Amino acid sequence: MAVFHASRVRVRYAETDAMRVMHHAVWPVYWEIGRTSLLRDRVKPYAELEREDGILFPVIGFGVEILSSARYDDEIEIRTRLTELGRVKLRFEYEGWRQGELLARGHSAHGVIDPDWRVVRIPPDLARRLSGEESGS
Repeated sequence: MAVFHASRVRVRYAETDAMRVMHHAVWPVYWEIGRTSLLRDRVKPYAELEREDGILFPVIGFGVEILSSARYDDEIEIRTRLTELGRVKLRFEYEGWRQGELLARGHSAHGVIDPDWRVVRIPPDLARRLSGEESGS
């Protein structure tokens, strides 16, 4: 479960301030890119997971620690890993890297609910795929 999944994103001009430094509020957006990319590779696109399986993962907590600034047009590698796979909760950890330099790290926690907002357990086959024990569909 501790294997990192890598995604790449380039800092867009609209995500920066007047000094072309990426705004701190962008990191959670990049965490979402990493998380949905991991889901796509291991399971299926998140939209299909919601539509076909009736499973939703609302954010119930997140955090970011910024170690160094990202700037306009930097290519950032988002490293994402699933670190907790409970019956009704998931936790992902993230790292944002630029050419070998760790810029930020963070986490997000997610509940598991159905479309009627009822807490549900993660089905065993989905848990296996999420943990990387088998590849997606």
